[in-house]
Amino acid sequence: MAQHRLYNLIEQVSGTEKRYLLMDTLEGSAQVRSQLEPDSPDWFTWLARLGSFHFHGKSGHFTARQERKQRGDAYWYAYRKAHTQRLKRYLGTTNKLTLACLEQTARDLHEAALGAIPEDRALNTRSPKKPTPDGLQVGPFTVLWHEDVLSVRTPTEHHILGRREAAELLSYLYDQRASLLKPRR
Repeated sequence: MAQHRLYNLIEQVSGTEKRYLLMDTLEGSAQVRSQLEPDSPDWFTWLARLGSFHFHGKSGHFTARQERKQRGDAYWYAYRKAHTQRLKRYLGTTNKLTLACLEQTARDLHEAALGAIPEDRALNTRSPKKPTPDGLQVGPFTVLWHEDVLSVRTPTEHHILGRREAAELLSYLYDQRASLLKPRR
């Protein structure tokens, strides 16, 4: 398990569907709360005693902090840092902190974190649509593939080839590659 600065922890046990590791430092050293059943009255009592905890679920993670408002009520907020942004979500009062709520918040924050990735750092993303080029200039010819047609322009003529004809031309040129690439004498 990764070392956390925050020892109050709710973490899904990998390889399982519904098992979670529950840890806290309420009594000094870190203790596992294996007898605690999620969403039970003891669960909510335990959460109310924590000031904060780290949640690591099936689809994401966050740190939850209990904050007191001026009128004295305590509310929970989820935080996650993503690419220089601090993401924050309202969780509600302690009695709203069910496992389903925590998992949904982790999922939402994970999606928000993905959305916070700068465009120049994202992998496997499509670049903005580039304007259609003017085509490839080959001597007096201009060749352009656009919207499933191959356009060939000469100074005096313009020919359009569909997909099948373009494939036949490419196949022919491919078959002739040896003679095309052969050095002249």
